[in-house]
Amino acid sequence: MRRFFAALSGIAALALTTPAVAEEAATPAPEIPIWEVSFGPDGLSGPGGEILRAEIERSQFVALGEDHGFADSPELGRGLAAEMKKHGRTYHAVEIGAWSNKAVQHALRTDGVTGVATLVAGKPIALPFVSNREDALLANDFAEPEGTVDLWGIDQEFIGAPAILLEELKAMAPNAGARKAADTLLRKDLAAVAAADQRNLLMLSAPPATFAELRAKFAGSPEAQAIIDSLARSAVIYQHNNAGRYFANNADRITLMHRLFLQQYHEAEEPAPRVLLKMGAYHLGRGTTPTKMFDIGSLLPGLAAANRMQSLHIAFSGLAGEQLTMRPSAEGYTQVKMVDDKIITPILEAAQIDITQIGDTGHYLIPLDPIRHKLESKGINSLSAFGKFVVLGFDYIVTTKAAKAATPMRE
Repeated sequence: MRRFFAALSGIAALALTTPAVAEEAATPAPEIPIWEVSFGPDGLSGPGGEILRAEIERSQFVALGEDHGFADSPELGRGLAAEMKKHGRTYHAVEIGAWSNKAVQHALRTDGVTGVATLVAGKPIALPFVSNREDALLANDFAEPEGTVDLWGIDQEFIGAPAILLEELKAMAPNAGARKAADTLLRKDLAAVAAADQRNLLMLSAPPATFAELRAKFAGSPEAQAIIDSLARSAVIYQHNNAGRYFANNADRITLMHRLFLQQYHEAEEPAPRVLLKMGAYHLGRGTTPTKMFDIGSLLPGLAAANRMQSLHIAFSGLAGEQLTMRPSAEGYTQVKMVDDKIITPILEAAQIDITQIGDTGHYLIPLDPIRHKLESKGINSLSAFGKFVVLGFDYIVTTKAAKAATPMRE
């Protein structure tokens, strides 16, 4: 027995001395390349385009995680979509509610991007993102000639969605009482939107009883009741956030997103449907998010691996330029601001990448795997929670010093 413990002690001593030897023989960290990349409705080009094109060929999912408010990311999405479609039918998962998505699909089938502009006219917060022209153009790329629209809405209904969905309920009301109930809520919500009175928005103020009463008015209409249920579920999620229940807010939202994504995934005609996802970066990185969730980005690698494919995760944000921000006021809901980057710059600085390599115009692709190897665990841990999430959860960064603000459809 003594010999056994002596042997263990020897092994432990050897293990303790191994790192010093390994450090002396360590392979130098790889150089970190920066490639120019161009993109548009016809696809990708430039050295970075060649890199991404090779990745897309073996990718079932392409997850484009963005910092919201840029025109560049949906424009990049159009380039990615064009390359994906070379390998077969491709779907587009968007950060909007399932019933709002049905309204968008109808608008695209009816009149393309102009149809979406008509849908959101006078409703400044009815839809997130697709209400910007560049995102609407990306969505329109998924309107197939035969009339189908290959969009998947996988989120809660947006804070201003009642402006669209209550209007639909009025149109399908079975009687005057139901119509009046929907109209009363609609008028109240539109007044709150016009005054930027967030406290009185339906999603932030209505208790469950409000939706239960409305549901009872539409007895006998499964579609109407499904719309009301979707609004009620979304209101609960928003009101968790309002009450400071942030974990519950995120947990309920992510549970809903997983369910809606998988439902449409399994309903697709193809056994392994290809999907382009474009959402906030929090949703699309692999691993635990800074909000302590396993989001959609963590779902994708396993699904793809089961089909002998991969998921490709790309993060977009600007180093400089302009960005559209949500700033509710009586004068309007959005403003354009100059980019104050606190996402990409700290990562590049930590990896000692010379930012002057990035030109004043154009877009650049930066791989994250060599950055991970260069930073090692200590360097990665020194980043902010979000910086760490980007470095570990994505494969590439696309960035620019000339970022363009998204264009609200009203313009």
